[in-house]
Amino acid sequence: MIARVDVSLLLASARIGVGVLLIAAPTVVLPREDAGNGTNAVLMRTVGVRDLVLGGGAVLAWTRGRPDEFRRWASAGLASDTGDLLVGICGARLVGRSGAIKAVAVVAPWVAAGAVGHVRGSHRQDRAPRSR
Repeated sequence: MIARVDVSLLLASARIGVGVLLIAAPTVVLPREDAGNGTNAVLMRTVGVRDLVLGGGAVLAWTRGRPDEFRRWASAGLASDTGDLLVGICGARLVGRSGAIKAVAVVAPWVAAGAVGHVRGSHRQDRAPRSR
């Protein structure tokens, strides 16, 4: 028997992990030359807070057995990641082609996974466990 992974739940859980990492150690993800810049560390932490809130909200909705609420949180995460993707594409003038490619490469898998989860979820009924 093959277990089917709920991509949206996996993504929400990963988002929590990324959020915690970015809050606790924001310079880990920055290029070495940018790691000493306090502004960059603060910006990474704000991204971490966003990811922690979006992922936490989705996982909490899942555990409470609220599939409609879970889908709203997952959709908000997908919208946020899509916005990041568009900013990366449009930011080529500011950061150069190489910088834009890096920005898009970081977020594109999240957008793809979110889209897959959204499509799969739209074909299922009540994916989250029922509340007692």
